[in-house]
Amino acid sequence: MTTSYTTITAKGQITLPAEARRALGLRVGQKVAVRVEGDHLVIDPPHDVGSLRERLQAEAHEQGTWGTIPVAGDGWEARAHDHRAD
Repeated sequence: MTTSYTTITAKGQITLPAEARRALGLRVGQKVAVRVEGDHLVIDPPHDVGSLRERLQAEAHEQGTWGTIPVAGDGWEARAHDHRAD
C-alpha cells in the first residue's frame, strides 16, 4: 500500500483512506482498535468473534468447565478467587 495522508479535524477526527479501509476489510459503522506504539498510531480491525469464541471454548475444555452451568455452592466462587490470586 502506498502512503496516504489525511487531515485531523478540530474534533480530532480523521478519515481513513479508502485503500486502507479495503486493505483491512473495514465497513461503515465498524469499530476499530487504536493504539500507540512508540511514535506510530496503529489501527487494527476488530478481532473475529468466531476466533474469540473458539479460544474461550478451548480454555473452558482445558479447565473442565465446558458445558457446565455455575450454580450456588458448586465451588465456582472459590475457583474464581483462586484465579484472581494468581
